[in-house]
Amino acid sequence: MKRKKNRYQLNGFTLIEAVVVLGLMTVILFIIYGTFLISHRAFSESDQRLELIQNGRVFLDRISRELRQSVDIATPLPAIKNDPLLEPPNEIMFQDGHGLDDIQYLRYYLDSNTVKRQRIVYYFPAEPSIYVSWNTVDEFGNPPDYLVTEEKIIAEYLTDILYYGAGLINIEIYLEKYDSILHLFTAVWGRNES
Repeated sequence: MKRKKNRYQLNGFTLIEAVVVLGLMTVILFIIYGTFLISHRAFSESDQRLELIQNGRVFLDRISRELRQSVDIATPLPAIKNDPLLEPPNEIMFQDGHGLDDIQYLRYYLDSNTVKRQRIVYYFPAEPSIYVSWNTVDEFGNPPDYLVTEEKIIAEYLTDILYYGAGLINIEIYLEKYDSILHLFTAVWGRNES
């Protein structure tokens, strides 16, 4: 007996094989997509944290250097953080001690979530070219006028700053960006403080 040849070649997958392969491909794609999402989220969180650390480091480094050179701190600071009579301020003003001929003051303050630095000079209207100390009074007992000669943004994402301490100045900062929160602190001795 002769065998009949099939006119159609059956070289493809069966329906069951195709369904199994599609199912496995779908599972593999979901695993790859899930891994991508997890790694992207981890990268995003670490990127936010690094940005907070960088902003905090820049601010603390700059203010520490300038406070070390300061001649006079104009802002009254409590001796301890939890002083019931005087709360720690979130801004500080001190005399610039970088060998300038004129008396100039630096003020660091929090404006929304941005730390700004101002350069300020004090003068009396009778002699505007002569700069004086912030606490000087004229012959009539009037305080001096002031002029902001420079203002710069120093750091971002800060939600709070605390300054306190006698002699040794403690600085605490709180930074926040989206859901990342960071608390940094340092302490500075004013070398030139009188």
